[in-house]
Amino acid sequence: MKKFEKKFIGKGTKVKSLEIIRLTISEEALKEALENELSDYKGNKYLVIEVASLKETDKYGRSHTVYINKKVKD
Repeated sequence: MKKFEKKFIGKGTKVKSLEIIRLTISEEALKEALENELSDYKGNKYLVIEVASLKETDKYGRSHTVYINKKVKD
């Protein structure tokens, strides 16, 4: 079974009446991700992030979470 490690980098909210999720990621988290979390594919580097709905909106009105999901080597 494949194992994955999630690294939280931010949160987001759905924009009213649109199918858009606005994300908020701190400069520190973004710099760290660009330095340490890039994936290589055919000689190009990519930052792969995932956005998921939260079960409940948090106290700041955030309805989504943003994270990097990387496969962990066995």
